[in-house]
Amino acid sequence: MGRLVVALAAIGLVFFMWGEASAYPATARKLPDLLGWVVMVLAVLAIAQQALQWRKASANGTLGTSDPINWQGVALGAAFVGLIVAYAWSIGIIGYLIATPLFLTIPLVLLRPVGLLTGALTIIAVTAVIYGVFVWFLRLNIPLYPAF
Repeated sequence: MGRLVVALAAIGLVFFMWGEASAYPATARKLPDLLGWVVMVLAVLAIAQQALQWRKASANGTLGTSDPINWQGVALGAAFVGLIVAYAWSIGIIGYLIATPLFLTIPLVLLRPVGLLTGALTIIAVTAVIYGVFVWFLRLNIPLYPAF
């Protein structure tokens, strides 16, 4: 169920991103459009996978009997969506170079999907790549530092 929450939120995020990118120059709009389609396809595939699992369980007569709703998964998905919304909102206030490492650190520290060194390298790499694409390559004017 948490997968559905994240997939539906990803679809909403794609539409938001497309709306924001509509004001970009045509060249700068290509990357958000491409990324949006990739995220959209992955989200639809996640929804289809969940629907197929429910259909299979329904055909076996086990729908709702053996798989109670995983509320922890739903909460985790909702928290992840909330983190994405907070990240997008905070960029305009604390700047990209603070918001990105901060919001990448939160799930990496709380969930511990990887070790500390791998997490730190991931944070540095993601921050550098996004900076390189949006600021250096596309030359977009994004807030890098706090606005106050």
